[in-house]
Amino acid sequence: MNILRVFPKKTSYTPTDRRAYYPNGITQAPAWNIFPEFDEIHISCAFTWDKKYCEDLAFQFRSTQDKPVMLGGPAFGSKALDFVQGLYLKPNIIFTSRGCNNQCPWCIVPKIEGCLKELPVVTGNVIQDNNFLQTSRAHKDKVFEMLKTQKIVQFKGGLESDLIDDHFIENVRGLKIDELWLACDTDGSFKNLEIAVKKLAKAGFNREKLKCYALIDGDLSKNEERLQKIWRAGAMPFAQLYRDFTETKTKYPKEVEKFARSWQRPACINMHMKKGTDFRNYGV
Repeated sequence: MNILRVFPKKTSYTPTDRRAYYPNGITQAPAWNIFPEFDEIHISCAFTWDKKYCEDLAFQFRSTQDKPVMLGGPAFGSKALDFVQGLYLKPNIIFTSRGCNNQCPWCIVPKIEGCLKELPVVTGNVIQDNNFLQTSRAHKDKVFEMLKTQKIVQFKGGLESDLIDDHFIENVRGLKIDELWLACDTDGSFKNLEIAVKKLAKAGFNREKLKCYALIDGDLSKNEERLQKIWRAGAMPFAQLYRDFTETKTKYPKEVEKFARSWQRPACINMHMKKGTDFRNYGV
């Protein structure tokens, strides 16, 4: 079946083939003859604040052509569009599992995807699992065997620090690792992160390879303290502003948005670590 996939915005993860369409804020239906032949239209919505826009697109698309239009994605609970490797993401970006067995209060994954489920292993170099380290050893071994064929390996989902063990470290040492992403979403998770980074550093991974997501809010001084601790531990911090899983995107003051962006760029981060953050630059 030929499927035209529609995404509200183009990102580094979304497909780029001729049957991928990005209306970028326009609700008017396109000239359908610009696309190769298709049998269905799938509108994939990742964020809840794009739901209304995607619903408007679905209405317009159904009104202007006779092919079925399906509306789904994470924002809709992934019920209408079942996940298929390589269909809604670039082919090199894969999930080897979906869901997570944790119940972190700030994370929507267990509510949408449920408990961890292992998937058949396909070929790809970017592992995007929500919690790869919760998978079984047998499953991990299949993934590691596949990754031996890949030249630039990235674990991008945010590895759970307290689950990084000798089995994982020994296997990633034999891969062409480009990036290992960990997570430190609260002050209480820092100790486990610190231990994990030390283990990985002994295996030869430095800050160029070790990245760390850090969930932050509007308290700039407190946020900076945790971001600095992550850097000193040996990982490159990457600030992520917390967003409520609602149909209205969580708004922060401009100075908070600017602060977060500055802690997403390695050159800026290294400068912060050398000279400290001048909060006057953010209007504080």
